[in-house]
Amino acid sequence: MELNTILQVLLFGVVWGGLYTLIATGLNVIYGVMKILNIAHGELLMLGAYLTFWLFTLWEVSPLLSMPLAALTMFALGIIIQKLLIEPLMARTKSLAAFENATLIIFFGVMLILQNVAMLLWSADYRVLSYLNDPVSIGGLSVAANRLVVVAVALAVSAVMYAGLQFTLVGKAIRAVSQDRDTAQLMGINVKQIGLLGFGIGAALAGIAGSLASTIYVITPTVGLLFTIKAFTVMVIGGLGSQMGTLAAGLALGILESGASYIIGPEFKDVTGYILLIGFILWKSRTSAAFRGEIK
Repeated sequence: MELNTILQVLLFGVVWGGLYTLIATGLNVIYGVMKILNIAHGELLMLGAYLTFWLFTLWEVSPLLSMPLAALTMFALGIIIQKLLIEPLMARTKSLAAFENATLIIFFGVMLILQNVAMLLWSADYRVLSYLNDPVSIGGLSVAANRLVVVAVALAVSAVMYAGLQFTLVGKAIRAVSQDRDTAQLMGINVKQIGLLGFGIGAALAGIAGSLASTIYVITPTVGLLFTIKAFTVMVIGGLGSQMGTLAAGLALGILESGASYIIGPEFKDVTGYILLIGFILWKSRTSAAFRGEIK
């Protein structure tokens, strides 16, 4: 391949990688604080994408302007889900393992409900938002302006999240609860409020990701599941609670998929991510088993 082609593939990979990083950051915050694997996380992204699409289609509101509204709407929805579903469940379950198992079932139901509500409201037709599609030339590379917006906003929001978690009192409280819930409570942190805030922030990030995804990807009621799997892959490979690991894993996944799409074919783009996840889990299990063997 020529150098320009390689750089073009890398650029496209960085665009998708930035989006994956943003989605995974939201899922990581929710899991870290609440120990909930929100398999309906992608459906929040899907709702944010539809909100952005209809605001643009009906009233020509720029996705950059509707993005804060999508974030606030998903934040509010996250708070409602936490209040109506998670807190009552937490009060009734006696162990963390039972709580985690129950939340998987609950969010599977939430996923199906949101998918079917979206299908009833907007049908299963593909929706495409035409926004900033004109190509921009960067050092001999050509890329649509909307992709540059996606990677810039995604990386900027991820950087703000990193700074917030590292240097603010609320961020430190979220990290404390994520690391040791019981000790954090003994130190005077209101674990319930932090859990509520953490879920809301994770949902808000999904809404922002939905606004960005709507400008470069087709919107359907079932599109969320694909992005949930991407976020889960990035979270597993990058490491729970590691923002830099999430960034590295997100960019790596985006570049890998972009390269596979060019070399093998677009139909293999998503398959490479699944192979990466399975391979990483198998490698991790083998190294863990070997480590336990050395200890013995």
